[in-house]
Amino acid sequence: MKRLLLVSVFALAACQTGAPPENRPEPVAQEAQNRQDPCGAGKFGHLVGTAGDQVKDSMFPPRTRVLRPGMVMTMDYRGDRLNVVINEAGQVDRVYCG
Repeated sequence: MKRLLLVSVFALAACQTGAPPENRPEPVAQEAQNRQDPCGAGKFGHLVGTAGDQVKDSMFPPRTRVLRPGMVMTMDYRGDRLNVVINEAGQVDRVYCG
């Protein structure tokens, strides 16, 4: 019985995690920017106020939604998805991630 107890104590000690990982360097500016703008909406901000008929789906990365008045859209959030909203006046109203 004592042997079994001793073996189980050693087995549990072997399951312990190792030393903590080394300190990671400070995140670079690119990583911080990706967290703030994961879909790249900042690159398309200049389109706000332009005519919606000038906006083509091929201008944007994959998984981009161009939302026109009256269109149905899902309410799920995807940080990597770019949304381009065109208002009733036919102009780009908003460009955002989600």
